Amino acid sequence: MTRCTSAESYDEDEVPRAVESLNVEGRVLVQAPDGLKRIAREVADVLEARGCEVELDAGRVFGACDITSGTVIRTDYIVHIGHYPIPEVERRIRELGATAHFLPVRGRKRVEPWMVEEVAEVLRNLGIERVNICATAQYVTDLELVSEILRESGIEPVIRSGDGRRVATPGLVLGCNFSALDTSLPTVVVCSGSFHPAGVAIRTNQPVVQLDPTKGVLDPEDVEGVTKRILAVRLSKIREFDWEEGFEIVESTALGQRRPGVVQILNRPIWRLRYLTEDALRSLRRRQCVFCGCPRVPVDEASRFKRWVLLNPAELAAVRAGWREYRLDEIPTPEDVLNVLRR
Repeated sequence: MTRCTSAESYDEDEVPRAVESLNVEGRVLVQAPDGLKRIAREVADVLEARGCEVELDAGRVFGACDITSGTVIRTDYIVHIGHYPIPEVERRIRELGATAHFLPVRGRKRVEPWMVEEVAEVLRNLGIERVNICATAQYVTDLELVSEILRESGIEPVIRSGDGRRVATPGLVLGCNFSALDTSLPTVVVCSGSFHPAGVAIRTNQPVVQLDPTKGVLDPEDVEGVTKRILAVRLSKIREFDWEEGFEIVESTALGQRRPGVVQILNRPIWRLRYLTEDALRSLRRRQCVFCGCPRVPVDEASRFKRWVLLNPAELAAVRAGWREYRLDEIPTPEDVLNVLRR
């Protein structure tokens, strides 16, 4: 079986051309997040012209984790656009008899030197001389520029390799995994949106500066404000959860979101689905639910699920152990979370 490939990062218009060089034939599934589905259609055209039997995944695709076994067994090859591979997902795809090609895509708006110089000024004002630098998939290739300018400004950048099971390239942070961070250091995170900076802040309990190429630089006070709002909601849900009332367990069918260790420990019937929705929760007819899938779902989708007490495994452990400080949920599930749930 040919090993799954971990490609370099591409600009959007480079992806269809890159596909021309891939060794694929037979049945091919093309996946892309909503913002890149136009490119997926172009890729499908390239593959069909080569005689491949192409299927396009019209579902929501949130990452390299979001591939199901049912999808894999219907195809020979998967072309996944937009994300770096997750090594343990690659392995599982191979075991199911398919080969995957991951084509990470760079953001259209790139990091510019003046943005990093502004970051350096913020760090100097805070007296920070050594700092993690990390990024989401769209901006990992910009870390070299960020590192170079920070070093010239007298600030030592630290780029670490993360957990080899989940993190494919140094400096990459995922919504479910922040293992590429030295938790004793402040962090510069290059990304759009608010979740990753807040996740970094919770994971490290250190100052976080966000460099968003689409909006500019957010200093630690800006990130702290977002983090406090997230924590207020999550801690409220933890306090509201009543273990004696009972709860349902929902597991994701996505290969990279499975939490078999948690499910085995809780040892009760579970529900399985690909995407958690309000309709799915209504059908369970229970107010409390633990989602053993992507840790971000209860957090990012809190406003959609406000009628329910929806927790992730680390939050359930907080209920059981009475933790006062919020613990970030990650995949693989932290050992201390598993130990609490075993009680």
